[in-house]
Amino acid sequence: MPSIQTNIIIQAPPELVRQKFFDYRSYPRWNPFMVSFQKYTNTSDPQLNEGDELQIDLKLKGMNHTSTMYPTILTKTESSLAWKGVLVSDWIFYGIHSFTIEPLDGGTRTLFVQSERFGGLLVYILQLFGVFRKTKESFIEFNEALKDEAEKLAHQC
Repeated sequence: MPSIQTNIIIQAPPELVRQKFFDYRSYPRWNPFMVSFQKYTNTSDPQLNEGDELQIDLKLKGMNHTSTMYPTILTKTESSLAWKGVLVSDWIFYGIHSFTIEPLDGGTRTLFVQSERFGGLLVYILQLFGVFRKTKESFIEFNEALKDEAEKLAHQC
C-alpha cells in the first residue's frame, strides 16, 4: 500500500502546536493546502470528534484549482488526528490521513508528523500522473506553514 510521510520540528511547545493545528476554522488564513476546512456533520460542536464528517477543499502545491473531499474522523486525541476519505468505495480509492504532535526536549520543541496511506485501484493511475509527488509537496508546505504559525504564537507568549 503506497504511503507518504513528512515531518517537521517546530520551535514551540506541543500545546501551542496543538492549539494552532486544532483551530481548523483559522486554516483559510494560513494553510496553503487545506484552503477550506469545515465540519459537515455535528456542526453544533466546534470540536473535532471521532465520527465527524468533514468537508475539506485541497489545493495541491503548484495547482490553480481545488478538490473537495469528505473524510470521516477515525480517531482524535489530544496529540493526534486521523481520518479516512473514500472515493466511491474502498476498492476504487481511499486514503487514511494522520497527524501526530510529539514533544521534544522536555516539551520545549515539537515533532509534527503528517502521513497518509492509500489504497484502491486508482492508486496506480494517480502514481503515474505524479499526484503523490504533488501531495507530498503539499504536506511539506502545510507543515512549514504550521511551523511558522506556531512559532509566531510562541514568540507572543
